[in-house]
Parts: sequence; structure tokens; C-alpha cells
Amino acid sequence: MPRHKTLVSIGHRIMKRFHQLDLRVDKEFVIYMVHLLARDRRKGLLKSDLNKPTACAIESFVNTIVDSYVNSKDCTMANMKMAWVMKKGVTIDLEYVKKQYEDKFQTELQLLIKDILQYPETCSKLQLDQLFAKMQVFIVVCYNLGSPKNHVLLKLTAQALNSVIGRSDLQNYVLKKKYHRLEYLQRLSATVGGIVIYNNDGPDGDRENVRSVVDDLEMAQKNTEAAFADSMGRAVKMQSTCQAALDELINIDHKDETLTYRVPLEHLDRLNQFSVTYFMLHRCLTTLNEHYQKTVYLIEVEQKRYQCVICKIDDTLSMRTAIDSELIFPHFVYLSQVWGNLNNFLNHIVELNKLREQVEALVVDDLMTLTKATITELQALHKRIKKSKVCTFEERMDAVKDLQTDGNFCKLNKADIKEFCSLAMTITNGLLMPAQVTRKLCSNVDITFGFRDPRYARFAELRFEPFIAAFRKVVFNNANLALLFKLDDALIEQELQDVIVEPPKQTDFQGQTEMVVTNDLSPANWINVTWNAWDYHRETIHLANIRKQQTNDSQTNISYGRRNAQNQTYNCRQHK
Repeated sequence: MPRHKTLVSIGHRIMKRFHQLDLRVDKEFVIYMVHLLARDRRKGLLKSDLNKPTACAIESFVNTIVDSYVNSKDCTMANMKMAWVMKKGVTIDLEYVKKQYEDKFQTELQLLIKDILQYPETCSKLQLDQLFAKMQVFIVVCYNLGSPKNHVLLKLTAQALNSVIGRSDLQNYVLKKKYHRLEYLQRLSATVGGIVIYNNDGPDGDRENVRSVVDDLEMAQKNTEAAFADSMGRAVKMQSTCQAALDELINIDHKDETLTYRVPLEHLDRLNQFSVTYFMLHRCLTTLNEHYQKTVYLIEVEQKRYQCVICKIDDTLSMRTAIDSELIFPHFVYLSQVWGNLNNFLNHIVELNKLREQVEALVVDDLMTLTKATITELQALHKRIKKSKVCTFEERMDAVKDLQTDGNFCKLNKADIKEFCSLAMTITNGLLMPAQVTRKLCSNVDITFGFRDPRYARFAELRFEPFIAAFRKVVFNNANLALLFKLDDALIEQELQDVIVEPPKQTDFQGQTEMVVTNDLSPANWINVTWNAWDYHRETIHLANIRKQQTNDSQTNISYGRRNAQNQTYNCRQHK
């Protein structure tokens, strides 16, 4: 495949250029970037350039990608980087974060566990004191109760530990097998951790020394919601500014089916790139915010469990002076588990904020200044140009006939395109205009299109085939739109795979034995050699009749439980 080989060689050249510039760029991202930008009608390569590449075209394409990567104000590269962060941001998943943190924590905890389990059965008093101190540290670290160097926290943990295990119990602990010791240590830490958490819950708790995950979550939620609201608000404001400017610079008349503009569409596309970038930023933040809201719901449920078990312990302690450990200790263990779950939710919020900061950093503040400057420039150009250009919808759709794409129309059902006017995108080469109504134009494929007006939708329905052909070419030949609508993977998935070598249709194997019996209809062979399909039907019916006549009764004459049953006479079951 010449196209595939050309793109691979371009990727190698770009990696060399990045090494020369001392830039560390993920190789997978370079491959993704090359395959996607090669299809862009502004920065990409024509199909002829890929099949029979010329040195000038390839060098220009390589320079374009490298310059775009180092330019923080390049909208297409910013969109691509945001899409890549969201693809590789596995920490967006709560279960993944929980597993990663627990695996890392258990790895770091193994050294302390090994140190606790090393004490021999014949421990001296000093060794038992050391073991007791290490158990305190283990409990504090295991449930994130605070700093293990805080002597006040260690003292509180020692008091709770003394209430559960005494000196004689500690001596018995070292007599256990190692695997029994580890199991007991885990149960002991859960119980003691729950006691420390319960003793410091509420307004009377020692907040200076004992950590409160409930307060930490409250602060984290407050800061995260404020950060999301601020970022999404700025993105929406810039979206509205860009779309309002575009709406002033072009005029779409649905009655006469004409498009009127003064500033060339190539210049308007510069402004449209900023609009796409801010829409991309808003969609990325919306995705992160949705995962955050799911975690917030789980936090609310877990906090209710936390308050429930606290109340249960209060009720249990208020009724009795002497309480059996088997009655109260399970509540402390459950409290420790709830505390651990709240810690996992806090870790997930931290990871979501890291992803949010990565996405926000890709849209620099200078981009907002450049957007406003571009709007001012285009508005001034619009005033200077006195003569307007008028094109019909049909002419604009015919203008993209020469564009080539291998994008599949059916992939559009996965894209969220209903937010923008599909007809406006088609006749303006991808300018984003807000949609007011939605329509499903194709009954065979579940694709919802957006339109500014019902009359726009009527035009698309009447000219469905040319509209769809033009719309498909406009979307799949624009890297920004492919990224915004999450069609990038569908567009390049075939070429990202290794080159597939089709197996030969015929195989010549020297040891192959052909069936040479052609007319043997004996019972042993007739099924294998007959070419009459009705023979198979008759055999199937024959086997079905045999199966139908089988009895379900497991009792037989031989297995009736009598010795030499074949020589005896007795009544059968059905005669009883």
C-alpha cells in the first residue's frame, strides 16, 4: 500500500525533527497526527501526493506539522492534543483509579508488613514494644488517618490499639503462623482504624492531628465545581462571540436558497477554527464534569452510610456499659471500609482535576486575544469590501465534488452533530452555526441532523443525496470537525492497523488426501458421498423420530436391582 508506506515514512521524519528540537513526543501521537492531518483539506496531502509522493509536497507537510506542534496558538494542534488527552486519560474511570492507587499503596505497604511479620515467637519485651509501635504506624498509614510522624496521632492510635489488644494478646500474636498473623493484622487495623475515626468524628474531633476525609471531600468538591464552572463559562462565552461574528459576516437565505458573503470563506475559516477549539474545550470539560457528577453521587451515598454507622455505634454505646466485642467491633470495621471508599472518591476527584488542568493548558490565554483580534480584522475587511458574492446552495455543494474521502457515512451515527446546522456546514465548507431543530433524514441509519430552521431541513430532505454526499466530504476532509465530532478514530482506523496480507484462495498441500469414493452408498459411507440434499433431510427426520421415541425412564429389566434378572419372573413397574 503506497499510501500507508508514505505516511509511515513521514512519521519517521517527523520523529527525527522532534529529536533535533529536543522535544519528547509520544510516537503513537505522531502516527495519529500524521494519519489525521493527511486528510485535512488545508494542511493535508492529496491522494496523488501519497501514492506518488513528491519531495516538495512531503517536505512542506512535515514542516507544517512540526511548526504547528511547537505553536501553542495553532487551533488544529490544540484540538488534536485535547482529543489525545481524553483518549489516553484512563484516570477518568473511577475503577481504574481505585485499582491503581490500591496497587501502588499495597506495594509501598509491603515493606512495613514484612517488618511487622519478621518478629520471632520468642520476642523480648523490647521487641514487643517495637512491634506495638510499628502496628500504630501501620494503622495510621493503612487508612490515611494523618501523618505517621505526628506523635499526637500515634498516641491516639495507641490508646485505641490498647483497647483491642493487650500485652498478653500481643504475645499470643507472635505465636501465630505468618499467614494467620497477616490476616489478624488486617482485621486489627480495620477495627482500630474505625475506633480512631469514630473518636475524632464530629465537632469535638482533633482536626489538627487527625485527618477528616469528609472535610477534605467538601473542600475538594467546592473547588472543583468552581473550576469547572469558570472554565466552561469562558468557553461558552468565546463560542457565542465567534458564532455571533460569523452570523454577521454571512447571510443564508432559505427562500432563494442562496449564500451571500463579502469576506472570502477561506478567511472566515480562520475564525471558525477558534470556534471549533472552544467547542472542543467545552465538550472535553463536559465529559470530565459528567464523570465528576457521578462520583459526587457516590460520595453522597457513601456519606449517608458513614453517618448511619456512626449513629449505630452511638446507639450501641449508649445502651450498655459493658459491650461484647463481637457486637461493636464489626461496626468499626465497616466504618473503616466506608472511610476507605471516601478516600478513593477523593483520589478520583484529584485525577479528574489533573485531566481538567491538562485540557485547559492546551487552550492558552493568548488564543482568546488572537480570537478577538481576528474578529476585528474580519469585520474591518467586511466593511472595505463593497461587493457581495452570491452563490446558490447547489453551487456550493458542487464546489466540494472534487474532494475525495474514505470516511464511511454510517459512522456519522456515532457523532454528535445535532448541535450545529448541517446545511450551513455543507454550503460554507464547515462553518459552525447553531441549530434550532433536529431531523432524522435517513430511515436506514440512526443519524440526527441539526438545522437552523425547519425550512433548512426541508431543503435537505428534498435534495438528500447531493446534500449527504457534500456533507460527508466536508466533515471527513476537515481535521477540526473530525476531532470535534469524534470521527477521528473511524476515519483512520483502517490505516492504523498493520498491512494485512490476504491469504491465498487455494492451498497446495502435498499430504492432502482427496475423497475419491464417488458412488458408494453403503450405510457407513452414504452420508459422506451423497450430493442429494433430500437425503440429509430424510436422515434428519429419521434421527428426530428415534430421539422422540426414547424413554425417560431410567429403570430397566437388567438394572432393577435383582441378580440374574434375565432368568427371573416379576411384575414390571407399569403393572403395579
